[in-house]
Amino acid sequence: MDPRRPRPRRTDEGQGPTQEPKELWDRDLGAVVFASPALGKVGGEGAALVGTHAGRFIGVALGGSRAGEIVLDVTLGGMVWATAAVAGNRAYVGADDDTLYAIDLEKQAIAWTLKLGNCDGARVPGPEGARCDADGGPTIAPDGDLILGADGVYRISPEGQIRWHYPADASIQAKHVFAAPLVAGDGTIYVGGQDGLFLSLSADGAMQWTYSIRADVDGGPALGDNGAIYVGADDGRVHALRTDGSLRWSFVAQKDIRSAIALGEAGAVYATSFDGNLYALSAGGDVKWVLPTGGKIHATPVVDAAGNIFFGSQDERLYAVSPRGKVLWTLELGADIDSSVAITDDGTLVVGCDDGHLRAFR
Repeated sequence: MDPRRPRPRRTDEGQGPTQEPKELWDRDLGAVVFASPALGKVGGEGAALVGTHAGRFIGVALGGSRAGEIVLDVTLGGMVWATAAVAGNRAYVGADDDTLYAIDLEKQAIAWTLKLGNCDGARVPGPEGARCDADGGPTIAPDGDLILGADGVYRISPEGQIRWHYPADASIQAKHVFAAPLVAGDGTIYVGGQDGLFLSLSADGAMQWTYSIRADVDGGPALGDNGAIYVGADDGRVHALRTDGSLRWSFVAQKDIRSAIALGEAGAVYATSFDGNLYALSAGGDVKWVLPTGGKIHATPVVDAAGNIFFGSQDERLYAVSPRGKVLWTLELGADIDSSVAITDDGTLVVGCDDGHLRAFR
């Protein structure tokens, strides 16, 4: 494996349904579910783990006699936008009280908390009020450390010790990082922020290069087999960069791209946009096909083991699409879908909605 490549994500291992699936369960979590479900185990049984805008971190049993039941319910101190990272019996999730939480999935309790940044004081609307929110990740590095976006970028040990913060100069008020960082196999970190910059950081937090996008970067990047780094931004572009920070090519959509980039078979690059389209691009930036939906798309497309693409739209529909752009099926869920899907090993799709419901289909 190329040492630059990130480790595979568990959510891509399953193969989703190619025909319209049936609903397995529907659980009302009581508040908007923007974050994507993470997969883990609670009490030895598989569970979908997700935070809500009411500040709850909830685990719902995936199968068995308790399928669809809440098996974990922990109250956090703020609204959750970020997708949790799971390692062993721990889940790590940030909230907009500027805090990273480690949840012990066996004890079903908070193991530790870590307050971040220098944003103490009254909350205010706008960028300053959100600057230290722990929204970006965390992403788990190859050595088990956590790479988190908040006011800049943090490297944190699994037990909650800050190893470094970028920028290192404490007098600099770092802009907010909403996007989850990407950590390559060699430890290099790629991340964009709301200062309009995309960065490459070394494993020890040193800046290697910056690329100026001049627009907020709210979605995570992807690293292709060809060494290209793909990232979308509020300028409506997909930027394809070399690992030295120079531009290979860019593609212009009609509106903001706020989701992470997904990669598929034969080097395909998938991006969703607020213009309501799913774009399939070649590794060289040519348009392979475009799939329109009836609403803005914030959700990141997820590619399964067969190369099929799954995503939701603010037209309240969940889509399954073949690598050639054929719609395999759609489901009307009755609410905006900003959460990306999780796919279990047995092909179950789990997705959250703005109506506060978490649903499973197979």
